[in-house]
Amino acid sequence: MLRKLISCIFICVLLTGCDVENPLVNEYQECESDFEMNVTAPDLELDENGYYKMEWIEGYTQTFTTLNAVTNTEGYNNIYWDSYNGIMYGEEFVSCVNPSSMTNNGIAQTIMAVWEEMIGDTLTIYAGFCDWCQIQHIDSLSVVIKNEF
Repeated sequence: MLRKLISCIFICVLLTGCDVENPLVNEYQECESDFEMNVTAPDLELDENGYYKMEWIEGYTQTFTTLNAVTNTEGYNNIYWDSYNGIMYGEEFVSCVNPSSMTNNGIAQTIMAVWEEMIGDTLTIYAGFCDWCQIQHIDSLSVVIKNEF
């Protein structure tokens, strides 16, 4: 009986101690983030509607370009990439971009690859990262695949 009473008192003291503000939660609520991210395709032409144009190279299995995620962060940050449109090979969806890269001096790069079946398609590429305030930063761009030559 005494043991149960001591256990009950211990639990009550423990629970009462939890009513004090948690400094980690308070710090998280006061965390401010001024990070920015802008995704670009520096080797592609940007049209007046905000779409990048990628020319298919005839005779190749894939055509490639480099994409940049420009941030105002220091150090190294993991940037996650994905494409809204991809291609189905059998039962599997294949993304047009490598899924991850790291920033170096605020810039992360990945490779986008397209297949001939994508000529005429508009691909949407997303990039994002989570800062130390646990705020997600996401940007995207759209690329039209053309075969005009």
